[in-house]
Amino acid sequence: MNRIILSGLLTALAVGSVAAGAFGASLKMVTVKGQLLDMNCYSALGAKGRTHGRTCGKKCLRSGAPAGILVHGKAWILDANPRPLAPYVGMMIEVMGKCDANDHMLLPTMIKVDDHGKWKTIKLKPLFKPVE
Repeated sequence: MNRIILSGLLTALAVGSVAAGAFGASLKMVTVKGQLLDMNCYSALGAKGRTHGRTCGKKCLRSGAPAGILVHGKAWILDANPRPLAPYVGMMIEVMGKCDANDHMLLPTMIKVDDHGKWKTIKLKPLFKPVE
């Protein structure tokens, strides 16, 4: 019985490391500028812009809905805590981080927002508090 469990664990570990290696190989560092989106409303209704952002978009990101960025007509999901981004939905942002072109995902290392002509860095906060 122990051999079966050990064999299963080793197989899972091997598959996981191959998948992680393949995923890591497809990531590249990028810097993009575009409009900050509330992905719930954008994907369902095509909602974007500052008017939407001040009302519904802000509420959606505060509730934990995923954030995204619209770059040259293509939406990318931001793999980050959406709550600190909520006040800026519909505004221009600059995202630096790793990009997975296959899944249209960006893993940001830094996000800046154009706040009335002045670029301001948004502090990225973890989605969950670490367990101690």
